[in-house]
Amino acid sequence: MFCRMCWIAGVLLLTTLSAAATAQEVRYSWLDMSFMAQDFDRMGTQAPVAGQTVDVDASDGSGVRFRGSIGTWHNLYLFIDYGSTDIDVAALVTNAQGQFPAEDEFDYTTIRGGLGLRIPLGIKTDIYGEVSYDSLDLDFGSFAGENFDADDQDVGGALGIRAMLTDDLELRAYGRYTSVGDVDLNTGMFDDDALFGAGFGWQIVRGLSIVGDYEAGEFSNWSIGFRLDLDED
Repeated sequence: MFCRMCWIAGVLLLTTLSAAATAQEVRYSWLDMSFMAQDFDRMGTQAPVAGQTVDVDASDGSGVRFRGSIGTWHNLYLFIDYGSTDIDVAALVTNAQGQFPAEDEFDYTTIRGGLGLRIPLGIKTDIYGEVSYDSLDLDFGSFAGENFDADDQDVGGALGIRAMLTDDLELRAYGRYTSVGDVDLNTGMFDDDALFGAGFGWQIVRGLSIVGDYEAGEFSNWSIGFRLDLDED
């Protein structure tokens, strides 16, 4: 955890000190679509009927991510972040007849949306704060009558920095809290989490950028895709 926080702090320092004087302002009206990879790494056990147990071991997966932002009015903006990944899961069904392995995928879906406030430090650098409504949904299906499905919704928040190093290159970093950041598959109970992330945007043609992000937490993820700027001059 300490090394991860040091890495994030280094990115924050880099973005603050290195922004070029000729860079354009940070933008807040955009849409993006990305490939997303998700780490899950959770295990669980249930006994759906007497004399039979089902053990599951979920690892990682991949899918898509859609994000959007629109603003700003008096430095306020609205945002949405939707991710859907297929997580690999191995199961072992044990009963009086023996042990029966199986494999499948389950749907891991996150939705985060809310309101943000930017505080300009200059034309090329902003700090920002966000409040959000977060949702996490796990749809496992069933191998032998068990039910590991779980979903919950609650509040979250974030604090971060965005800086334009040049007219074409943005770096960003943040920390955020969510009340639905972890889950116990044995009980179906959710727990909170503190996550740290960093990303970049590189404009390849006017109004279109390649974006990449990494987020570290109980369920880490990374994504890479394209962003369309909706308020390009």
